[in-house]
Amino acid sequence: MARKPKVLFPLIGAIALLIIASSAVPGYGSKTGQAPPEAALVGNAACRDCHEEVSDAFAGTIHGLTADASGRSAGCESCHGPGSAHIEAADPALIHNPGKGGQFEQSVCLGCHNTEAFDSWPVAHHNRGDVGCADCHKVHAEHQAWTPEYVQKTCYNCHGNVQAASFMPSHHPIREGKVTCLDCHNPHGGPVRFVQEETGRELCLSCHPEKEGPFVFEHAPVNEDCLVCHAPHGSVANNLLVANEPTLCLNCHAMHFHATVEGVDGAFSVPQAPDRAGVSTVDGWKKGMLTKCTQCHTQIHGSDLPSQAGSTAGNTLTR
Repeated sequence: MARKPKVLFPLIGAIALLIIASSAVPGYGSKTGQAPPEAALVGNAACRDCHEEVSDAFAGTIHGLTADASGRSAGCESCHGPGSAHIEAADPALIHNPGKGGQFEQSVCLGCHNTEAFDSWPVAHHNRGDVGCADCHKVHAEHQAWTPEYVQKTCYNCHGNVQAASFMPSHHPIREGKVTCLDCHNPHGGPVRFVQEETGRELCLSCHPEKEGPFVFEHAPVNEDCLVCHAPHGSVANNLLVANEPTLCLNCHAMHFHATVEGVDGAFSVPQAPDRAGVSTVDGWKKGMLTKCTQCHTQIHGSDLPSQAGSTAGNTLTR
């Protein structure tokens, strides 16, 4: 008895033919749409007949301002493709819509913006975080100069934690307009500004060169990374420190030997300077030595001069 043919294989073949056929139809199955090969350029004026509001806004953008007299250079069709078929059939599937392509069809933008400034975009933090061109750049909005205020507004839309840090008692003068996010960060993923290496330390030293050295007596964290001790966007502690003294210093250094010296209760005198005598308590000496390490260790970033204490040479960074 002959077996009946299975329906599974004809069904798979039918599905494959449907996929092939659908891919041959412009725009079919694609939410972004696609102009057919025979479509021709029509110019911005033809687009304005239906899209008057968008077209008028586009005229004030950086793209619209650079369009030539025919409207075909940096015009609507530079991103959307030829529009003749779309106009004739009034079918959205016959015109490309980058806004529906996810991350605003970055390939469309990079087709023109293909300079070395965008070489690192594929591995940029914004790109990997699913942030597209149109999340920061408004394609159909009037051109806006990137003033410090506008830069802050744009960046703070996503980076609310940085905005909060800028209101800390100690902060970089971002709110005051003297420093902007773009002075330290490259949103397109390229090297940070004004530096030879893409490291946090090199970036900080581009504005604070006096902290670079080299010094005869160095402080190890300074050579490693400024962010070991500093919070760049803002901090409750002075000088953008991640914590107040002596807490910050005690994270790496054991409690100073002065803190274990027995205090003087009552009147005392200093043999080298009797006029500096006074009255103390048992814990007075300890409190004085545990207030701020930089009261004595003033050259915390490094020094070229040996310390007064011969036993420590210059490693105590006191001068």
